[in-house]
Amino acid sequence: MMIGPRHRQEDCIVDGQCLFQADLLSRRHSFSTDTLLLAVCDGMGGHQGGAEASQFTCRQIESHNWTNDISRQAVHDALNTIQARAEKDLPLHCGTTIAGLLCDGMTAIVFNAGDSRVYRFHSDFIEYVSHDHSLVQDLVDQKMVNAEKAATHPYKHLIEFGIGPVFAQVWPQRNIYTDVHPVNGSATYLICSDGLTDIFPDSQIHEILGPEPVKNGARLANAARRKGLTDNTSFIIARLEE
Repeated sequence: MMIGPRHRQEDCIVDGQCLFQADLLSRRHSFSTDTLLLAVCDGMGGHQGGAEASQFTCRQIESHNWTNDISRQAVHDALNTIQARAEKDLPLHCGTTIAGLLCDGMTAIVFNAGDSRVYRFHSDFIEYVSHDHSLVQDLVDQKMVNAEKAATHPYKHLIEFGIGPVFAQVWPQRNIYTDVHPVNGSATYLICSDGLTDIFPDSQIHEILGPEPVKNGARLANAARRKGLTDNTSFIIARLEE
């Protein structure tokens, strides 16, 4: 987690059972638990609104009781509840993206809203397994823009969905993206805010992290600083094992 050139850290992360919102954070930890929740939020809204929205959402999702139901529907229900609370409790024009994993050892539920992302590692490539809610992603889905042009599109930061009052009017038309992944012994994931994907293409992230992504997290952070951060930049690398 790095503040980059911004004056305020508007990213927030949930790392297992802890919540963090710091200007600079590097942490490595192992968990032995029946249920694991990991999430990255990227707030928006000016003044303190973005920081408040991301922290609020992380705190709500962290405190949710996941032990009885690890499913796509459980994620949808929880985030719908969080959205309702956000509309009631947060300043009018703020919001946040969210991307994360909910895992019980056998299965990982990938979820996101906005343009924070989840990737799954394979031996020779990194797979983008979430789905942006953005104007440019809509153009890609409609085959009006290819992935290469999307990466440099002038409107790539125009987000159409997320958590918070600023997205209240689009919630009836949009849905949280979810997908189910079998762990199959082990699986490694990257969850990140767009501060990371703005400066590195997917292939370069895979190249930097190499065959041992968890061990090489500091290498990715250092590479990002050398490249030149343009935004708050946060990521979690997680290896899941049955």
